[in-house]
Amino acid sequence: MKEYRINDKWVLDRVSSQSTSFSDWIKNIMKTVEQSLEETDPKQLEELKKNKGYSSLKDLDKELARSQREIAKMGKFGGMLNKMGSKMSDWIMTKVERELEESQSDLEELDFDIGMITGQQKSLSSALYDVSKDRGIESKGLLYLIKALPDLEAFLYSTSVRKYYRDHTEHALRVAVLGDFLLEQDLGQGTLSGIISDLTGLDNNLLKDKYWWVTGLIHDIGYPLGKMTTAVNFSLVNQLLKCYPTLDLEFLPFEISLSWKGNQEEYLNIIEENLSKEARALIREGVGFNKHNKISQKPHVYLRTEEGHPEFNYQSILNLDHGVISALSLLNGLGTPDEIKNNDEYEGYILTAKAIVFYNFKAQLKEYTFDSHPLAFFLMLIDELQEWGRPIPIQVRDTYFTTEIKKVTLVDDILLNLDEFSWLMQFKNDKAKELMKFNFNNFSKEKEMTFGRLDRGESFSETIINLQDLKKGKGKNNKGEILNQSTIVI
Repeated sequence: MKEYRINDKWVLDRVSSQSTSFSDWIKNIMKTVEQSLEETDPKQLEELKKNKGYSSLKDLDKELARSQREIAKMGKFGGMLNKMGSKMSDWIMTKVERELEESQSDLEELDFDIGMITGQQKSLSSALYDVSKDRGIESKGLLYLIKALPDLEAFLYSTSVRKYYRDHTEHALRVAVLGDFLLEQDLGQGTLSGIISDLTGLDNNLLKDKYWWVTGLIHDIGYPLGKMTTAVNFSLVNQLLKCYPTLDLEFLPFEISLSWKGNQEEYLNIIEENLSKEARALIREGVGFNKHNKISQKPHVYLRTEEGHPEFNYQSILNLDHGVISALSLLNGLGTPDEIKNNDEYEGYILTAKAIVFYNFKAQLKEYTFDSHPLAFFLMLIDELQEWGRPIPIQVRDTYFTTEIKKVTLVDDILLNLDEFSWLMQFKNDKAKELMKFNFNNFSKEKEMTFGRLDRGESFSETIINLQDLKKGKGKNNKGEILNQSTIVI
């Protein structure tokens, strides 16, 4: 039985083994050395290029990978060698990092992450930028946004956006890596990447190595913008109202929306081409098309009372959808609307943008069929399955004056049985469930509704999602008591 325990360690191991960052780092170092010698000592440069040891550096990462595979075949002795190699690697990297710190001024133009190079990522968020560059995201604007996302996400965590906020930075990488793994699998009708390639007409290699990665990594990039208005108006304004109950206060609500004075609508037209009337209406609503002038700019006045100020509950006419914003961010990063429409090489990115647009809509649309829009179906499926490791901030008041934000995780991993193509999601963190007042029945119903949008058609295998609410047992061998369970079949 092919069974996999999918968690963050699995994701990081897979990312590290596939990354080209180490190779790029070596090439950048060699390029820097060569450019320096070309200016100062051309003869020494020619001698250096003839040096076999110097030339072999280009293939160093391949040699390391080959050695690891050979060591793995040596059983216990190989395990000992691996431990010795790990200690040697740590010692070498300490030396390398020290040298890099001392030479930082000479390396400022190089853009690399030591953690990514060494495969010693401490978190998924630190790997996101390097993986994005590796996997076809070349737009400077998108890369800048990806770098800025952790800061925006920290703000949303601190404000909690009126309800539980879940991470979207690390989530994006988890979705991309899990989807990449599944695309390689043959579930009875050929590999998933081959099936999607046949249905879309996209090149199989480009789909696997570029388009899917862009889909997974970009799909939530619009989330901070979609939630920022709510975060500022609810959290920050209400904090001020609570702090100053004895003052008369007046303010204009904060609003941020997309501008329609430029060519934004032309990008929308590219996305909407050949879509259903229902889908086009949701897309326009999701970006507040031509609604900005209708936003009320009347000041809100709060006069002091003995009971303090009442809660501010601002209702905007805009309901920005982060999926549509993410898709527009992608297309804007590619070029002008004319460049995108007139370049056949961008067809894959257009399909990617359509998939990102669809995945967050809760309505039942004909575009949710795998046979007609396989990328959208696939993204929605993976996005909903990715429940492990997603921290939820809970505000816990420990004294009258102090409120602490605690991050809790409901699911640590998810089990995949490839033979049956079934998934097992277990909720067994009692403390997390207690802090967030977790309701298994409500969660199950929400998942049933979400997965219920999907139609696997004729080309996708039956998918089974098992949900279990567990009470942890004592001892390592005690699997715990099943309090409740639910099965969803797609």
